[in-house]
Amino acid sequence: MSNALSSSDTPFRRTLKWSVGISAALLLNTAIAAPVLHYQGQTFEQQELPSSIQVGLHQLEQEHNEKRQQVFDNYIVNRYVQDESERQGKTFKQLQQELLSAPTPSQQQIEAFYNANKARIPGTLQQMQGEITNYLRNQTMQQQQQQLLARITQEKGYQVELPALPTLRLPIKLDGYPTKGNPNAKVTLVEFADYQCPHCKDAGPQVKKLLEKYGDQVRLVFRDFPINQSGISKKVAEAAVCADQQSMYWPYHELAFSRQSYLKSVTPAMLADELGLDMKAFNACLKTDKPQAAVAASQTEARELGVTSTPSFFVNGRPLPHGHGDLASQISALIDEELKAN
Repeated sequence: MSNALSSSDTPFRRTLKWSVGISAALLLNTAIAAPVLHYQGQTFEQQELPSSIQVGLHQLEQEHNEKRQQVFDNYIVNRYVQDESERQGKTFKQLQQELLSAPTPSQQQIEAFYNANKARIPGTLQQMQGEITNYLRNQTMQQQQQQLLARITQEKGYQVELPALPTLRLPIKLDGYPTKGNPNAKVTLVEFADYQCPHCKDAGPQVKKLLEKYGDQVRLVFRDFPINQSGISKKVAEAAVCADQQSMYWPYHELAFSRQSYLKSVTPAMLADELGLDMKAFNACLKTDKPQAAVAASQTEARELGVTSTPSFFVNGRPLPHGHGDLASQISALIDEELKAN
């Protein structure tokens, strides 16, 4: 969420006029019809376009709604501060400082943040101190604004009604791919992942807990999307296809993720041997076209669905938006919606 107030004393009337003008323009845009594509004498409605295009357009619509919300939030915070400053006999700037000022973080806080995020910070503490200070101050201001918005909602009944987005549900091939859980479950969770992706490894235990939580109501279908440029994850994925021929897909899958840090030095055959697979049959399978074709087909479909990163999840064909929140909670929210609808 963007900061509603700058450190300068912006005149309220100018802010109000600007906010209302932008809000009106955005609201007018809601009447615009869905896009239509014309090509070589043919006409394509949005729902007839390739899945990757539908995903991209849907994401734009979500972002549009988020920006609408920001415009209204900024306006209402400014209006509330102005109304309250007049009621309390204070200047706009005085009340602004009281409600939204962010103190300079202490050296201890700066050092703690640097040490906790050192692996991702491109510089020494001395070099990055200014940027860390600004970042922490902005974080504090955003938290204060969220708290103020919650207060305004409670006191003034603040609410914004935005146009509801249509549910985006994409067709995904499920037959022939590894699955866990009740095949007749009401909800199908599809995961596209890469064996060298650390976030995919972290997602594994969370998905396992979700399957335990929902029992027979949810099944998991795993799809390979090896995007690591080393090519190692692709070889591991192809080997998993051969392990599946011996009904050992999931043990192989879990062992590969548990050995993620060593996949550069551990061959797929070593993993198969560790699990006690029939190595003659396993090696014979690797020499056929089947494992390469299966993984390639999964990669192609992932791209057609607009998947660009791993892990990516779909709940009954509904793409899970990428965010920085708790993954299990986000998946669970979609599952609950689907169970309620069914």
